[in-house]
Amino acid sequence: MCYQLVELYSACRCLYYQHAVDRCASYGRPGHCVEQRTIYVGYACTRHAPRSGQYASQYSYSDSGYYSGHSHSSYR
Repeated sequence: MCYQLVELYSACRCLYYQHAVDRCASYGRPGHCVEQRTIYVGYACTRHAPRSGQYASQYSYSDSGYYSGHSHSSYR
């Protein structure tokens, strides 16, 4: 089966990047289709991102799995 990876921004669902089709031996034959796989990246595109830092500072969004803000515990 052929696959195509499509990356979308997680908040607005705008296209970030569309990869080339990963072809199988049946590519181009009648009745054969390409299955799209979607992954979500980042938060929002520049068109849909908040214009002020106020909104962004209220929430902590990160696609890395690590929070870079202040910790609940104190390191001394």
